[in-house]
Amino acid sequence: MNEYDKKKRTGRLLPLGLAAVTAAALSGFAPSAIADGNQPVSPPLATSASFGIALTAGLSGVGVDLALPINPSFGLRATLSGLSLSHNGTYGTSNVWNGNLKLAQYGVLADYYPFAGSFRLSAGLIYDGNQLDVNGTASGTYTFGGQTYNVGEIGTANGTVTWNRFAPYLGFGAGNLAGSPGFHTGFDLGVLYAGRPTVTLTATCSAGAATCNQSTLNQNVAAEQASLQNDANKYRFWPVARIEIGYAF
Repeated sequence: MNEYDKKKRTGRLLPLGLAAVTAAALSGFAPSAIADGNQPVSPPLATSASFGIALTAGLSGVGVDLALPINPSFGLRATLSGLSLSHNGTYGTSNVWNGNLKLAQYGVLADYYPFAGSFRLSAGLIYDGNQLDVNGTASGTYTFGGQTYNVGEIGTANGTVTWNRFAPYLGFGAGNLAGSPGFHTGFDLGVLYAGRPTVTLTATCSAGAATCNQSTLNQNVAAEQASLQNDANKYRFWPVARIEIGYAF
């Protein structure tokens, strides 16, 4: 092959070689990989959880959360919690009362992750079964509507405080329970608007207590209930503070 033919053949092969190198560079693979017949390998995709479950503890008692992801910015949680506390005290009166506070809350929360991370803003609707019950004991004296009664004059004395059964919730926190598989921790801080509480107070005269008139007692109890209701109207919000630890699948 003479010198002219060599140059001519080289001129034909050079564009083909440059095209192959350029195609390999644009596709992100070395020419040797193409020459060896290796197939491009896709990078692993980020995994997300199907659902998560967590144990919770805080001011609303102990409970369980179930989290479902919608997308990196939104998620849903079903939540339930409860606790029962008992305490005997005077509660600002001259008689000892048996008090029982029952905490019971169930509901659904929508979580918004504005930065697609763990910080979240939450809103939802909660069924509020919180209730306070008090029962008078045969100790000291009772005062209803400014009238004092000896324990021997009163047969029973009971009080109950309840709140609206459905309460909206607003809060914020950290933790994305269903963000990715594995263990997760988090917390919530917020408030429930439970509305104006309802106070109920009842009392009966002891059998054979000649000094106790049931009609007069009823009037005094109604006056006392109105006074307690006025004081209770200030407590329309329930604070929420809790921590959680769970696992996402």
